Amino acid sequence: MKNSKITGQTPQIHNRTTTGTTAMPQKKGSHSSPFGSVAAVVLAAGGARRYGEAKQLLNWNGQPFVHVIANTALEAGLSPVIVVTGAWHSEVSQAVANLPVEIIHNPHWQKGQSTSVKAGLRALPPQCGASIFLLADQPHIPSELLRSLVETHQKTNAPLIAPQVNGQLTNPVLFDKVTFPDFETITGDQGGRALFKRYPPLLIRWPEAIPNLDVDTPDDYQILLRHNDNGE
Repeated sequence: MKNSKITGQTPQIHNRTTTGTTAMPQKKGSHSSPFGSVAAVVLAAGGARRYGEAKQLLNWNGQPFVHVIANTALEAGLSPVIVVTGAWHSEVSQAVANLPVEIIHNPHWQKGQSTSVKAGLRALPPQCGASIFLLADQPHIPSELLRSLVETHQKTNAPLIAPQVNGQLTNPVLFDKVTFPDFETITGDQGGRALFKRYPPLLIRWPEAIPNLDVDTPDDYQILLRHNDNGE
């Protein structure tokens, strides 16, 4: 989950019945299925050493990255929405203070992304049937894509579901609760990719252009802003 481009065992392909540009908007409300509710875990604990400042707080259409991402999860009906903080706990918490999210502070964030993933999963309620992991430097992910992941899970109960954009497997990824115990084995900067061998992902083709980009440097941020300005 750390990188936007994700590699792994050859996945299955699931064709969507609607596209992101034509799908009808849905009412807000928690998504649930016979398999339980679908949560969101926003990974916002990193120190952004390469960027040099808190990239979770960079501006995106007038709001901090982390606020936009958490709000997108809420708009998609994901519940609960867990925001895992670390390096800039106070600042990130303030950025989402007006949203109905649960904030979990990870004091071990310097030991790698795996600690934030585990902290987020441990905060989920027992009735949670799946979770989508969202990265704090990807504010451009649309709520329609999150809904599509949930709908595919409701139809298939696949253990792992990811979007395919321009032939590439990318974030965000939905993990069914059957995979949750496996996360206890990851360490350091490992994320969900460590589970791909055991759970080959089911792919949904997504027609909209989504940059395969993590904002690790100011140049990356400018690329993302240009993408947004151009409406690509």
